[in-house]
Amino acid sequence: MEPSVPPEAPLTGPESALVDQLAALSRVTVGFTAQTLAGLDTELTLSQYRTMVLLAARGPLRTVDLATVLRVHPSTATRTCDRLVRRDLVARRRGTTDRRVAWLTLTAAGRDLVGKVVRGRTDRIRDLVRTADAARATNAADLIAALVTAAGEPTEDQWWRAWADSVRRRPGR
Repeated sequence: MEPSVPPEAPLTGPESALVDQLAALSRVTVGFTAQTLAGLDTELTLSQYRTMVLLAARGPLRTVDLATVLRVHPSTATRTCDRLVRRDLVARRRGTTDRRVAWLTLTAAGRDLVGKVVRGRTDRIRDLVRTADAARATNAADLIAALVTAAGEPTEDQWWRAWADSVRRRPGR
C-alpha cells in the first residue's frame, strides 16, 4: 500500500516554489527555537513557549482569548498555563472590576526566558544568513532556498520523499 500524499494538493505556478521554500524554512526556524530552548536547559515544550510568546506580544490575556489565539480548546490553554504558573513563568491576576475573570501575564522570569530564546534564535538566524550568502539571491524563493540549503534542511520535495520512505519502512508493513 502506498503512503498517503501530503494533505493538500501541490500548488502550481509561481507561488509553488515560494510556499515549498517557506515550509522548509519553517522547519529550520522551529529547530532553532528548540535548540535554543534545549541550550537553556529548560524543560519547556514548544507549545508552552508559544503560549509565553503570545503573552509577551499581546499583553495580559484571558484564558479564553489565549485559547482562541492558540486555536485550542480553553481547557488545553488552562492546563498549559497551570504548568507555566507552577514554574513561575506565568501569573494569573484577578480582574479588578470582575473578580471572576483571571488575566494571564508573564512573570519577570517568563519575560527573561522569552527574551533569551528570541535572542538565541535571532543569533542562529544571523549566522545562517551569513553562511548562506543571502545577498546574492535575486528573489524571495532563491533567498529562502539559500537559507534552507545553508541550514542543511532538505527541500520540501526531499522531505516528503523521505516521509513516504519512512512510511514504507514501518515495521509490520
